[in-house]
Amino acid sequence: MTSILSAGKTLNNFCLRQLKERGFTLIEAIAVLVMIGLIIALVTPFVMTTLDRMQGVSSVHKLTSMLASARSQAVAKKTSLVFQGNIDQDQYWVVDPKTEESSKVMELDRTIQFREFDDGEESWSGGIFSVTFYPLGTTSGGKIFLEPSDADTDAPSFVLTIDPVTGKPYLNHAF
Repeated sequence: MTSILSAGKTLNNFCLRQLKERGFTLIEAIAVLVMIGLIIALVTPFVMTTLDRMQGVSSVHKLTSMLASARSQAVAKKTSLVFQGNIDQDQYWVVDPKTEESSKVMELDRTIQFREFDDGEESWSGGIFSVTFYPLGTTSGGKIFLEPSDADTDAPSFVLTIDPVTGKPYLNHAF
C-alpha cells in the first residue's frame, strides 16, 4: 500500500509502520520525570515560605480588624469595650466590662507572635495587656509589636498603633 502525502511524496508500508510505532523510550520518560521532580523540589520551599508569610500577614490583618470592630461596637453600643491580648499564648479577645461577656478567643497564626505592648507609660513583654475603647470613639491607645515566630525567617515584623484620639488601628511594617 502506498500513501500520498500532502506535498505529493509517497510513503511505503515500511515508513507507515515506523510512524505508527513511534513513541517515547523508557529512558526518555524517566528523564522527563526526573526533570519534573527537580523542578518541584526547587519550587516547593519557595512556595511554602510564601504561604507561611501570607498566613502571618493574614493573621495580623484579622487582629487589626478585631481592633477596628471593637472601636465600632463601643461607639454603636455607647459603652466601653476592652480589647485584651495574652502575649505568652498569642491570643486576643474583646470583653464588655459591664456584663463581663467575652468574644471568642482568637489566636495568632503559628508563624507570628506578640513581642510587646506599649501603652506610652508602661511596656509589657509577657502576660495580658488591655486597650479600652470608649463610646466616643477614643481609646486608651498603645502599640502592639508583632514578630515572626521563627527568628530565621525573613517574614516581616509589624507595629500596630492604636491612635488614642481616633481609636483607629494603624498597621506598619517594622524594619
